[in-house]
Amino acid sequence: MSRFAYKGRNVQGAPVMGTMDAESPEAVALRLSQAGVIPITITRERVRIPLKALPKREQRVRAEDLIFFTRQMTTLVKAGISLTESLGALHRETQNPTLRVILDAIQRRVEGGMSFSEALTYHPRTFSEIYIHTVRAAEEGGFLDQALDRVGIMLENDLETRRRVSSAFRYPLFVLITLGIGIVILITFVIPKFATFYTAFNARLPLPTRMVIGLGSFMQVAWPALLVGIVLAVVGVRWALRKPWGRETWDAWKLKIPVVGPLVKKLTFSRLGQLLATMITTGIPLIQALDLTSRAIGNTVIGRDLLRARRAVEGGESLAAPLGRSTVFPSLLTEMVAVGEKTGALDTLLNAIATHYENEANHTIKNLPTIIEPILLATVAGLVLVLALAVFLPLWDMVKLVQR
Repeated sequence: MSRFAYKGRNVQGAPVMGTMDAESPEAVALRLSQAGVIPITITRERVRIPLKALPKREQRVRAEDLIFFTRQMTTLVKAGISLTESLGALHRETQNPTLRVILDAIQRRVEGGMSFSEALTYHPRTFSEIYIHTVRAAEEGGFLDQALDRVGIMLENDLETRRRVSSAFRYPLFVLITLGIGIVILITFVIPKFATFYTAFNARLPLPTRMVIGLGSFMQVAWPALLVGIVLAVVGVRWALRKPWGRETWDAWKLKIPVVGPLVKKLTFSRLGQLLATMITTGIPLIQALDLTSRAIGNTVIGRDLLRARRAVEGGESLAAPLGRSTVFPSLLTEMVAVGEKTGALDTLLNAIATHYENEANHTIKNLPTIIEPILLATVAGLVLVLALAVFLPLWDMVKLVQR
C-alpha cells in the first residue's frame, strides 16, 4: 500500500486535491471517478527515511553478503514476486545488520515511489556505479532478473579471483614475516651476547660480525625512532595512495614488477572484458560503459587509456583504434575488439576476452609457487649465511688462536 497525491476537478469544475492510500495509481483514479472527481495528476508520494534509521557513516557490506543478496534477488524477481515484497523478504532473512538497515531503507524508498536503481544510489559504499547503472538500464529494458544474474556472476568472479591471489601470496608473506621477526630477535638479543664473549678474549672481530653487532646496537638504542618512522611511513603511503598522483604512480609501478606486473595486467584485462560485456548486454551505451569501466577497472593507468578511448569513440572512431594506439593493451585484445565491432557481436567477443585472460591469470596464479619459491629460498639462504658467518667466523679465529 502506497500513498498518492492527486489533483482533479469535481462535477462543478472546482479544483480538488488531496492524498489517498492505494495499491496503484489506477486504483486511485477509479476511486476518484466513483466519487465524482475527474483526476488530472496522480503522483506517488516519496517516503522520507528518518536519519536515525541509518548509520552516520555506513559500513561496507562484505562481498559474500552482497553476492547473497544479488543471487536471492535474482531468484525472487524471476519468480514474479514484486520488488517491494522481494526486498522485504531479504530484509527479514539477512543476518548482516548493516545490510538489513540498507535493505529496509531501499524498500521504504521503493514503496514511496522511487525506482530501485535510484534507491541504490543512496548507498554508494555498498553498491558500485556499475551495479547501479546496470540495474537502471535493466529497469528501462524490462529485464531486471537477467541484469542481476550477470552482476551476481561478476561479483562472484571478483571475489574468487581475490581469494586465489591472496592464497598464492599468503605462504611467501608468512615466511618473510616470520624470518624478519627471527632476524630482529637474533640481531637485538642473541648476537650481542656473543659480542661480549668475544670482547673478553680481545679477539678482532671479522667484518660480518662487526656489521651485525653494529646493526643490533643501533636497533637497541634507536628502536623508538625506528617504530615512529615505520608508522609515519605507513601513514604517508596511505595518504599518498588517496591522492591521484600517488595512486597513478603506484598503479604504474605495479605493472612493471617482474612477477606481479603480468598477473595484474591479466586480471585487469579479464575484469575489463567482463565489465564492458555486462553493461553492453544490459543496454548501457558504449561511451557510458567505457566511462564507468575506467573508474571501476582498479588501475588508474589502464583507466586513463580507457578514458582516451572513450573520447576517441565520441569523436567517431572505433573502439579498437585508440586501444591499439595505447602501449598498455595487448594486440590480442585490440584485435578481438575489432572483430567484435565488425561482426556486431562486441559483447560476445568481450566475454571471450574476459574468459581468455581469466584462464591466463589462473594459470599464472597456479604456477606462482614455482616462481616464488626459488626467490624465497635464495633470500632465506642469503640471510642465514650472513648471520652464520657473523656468529661462527670469530669462533674459528679463536680456535686458531688456542691451537697456537
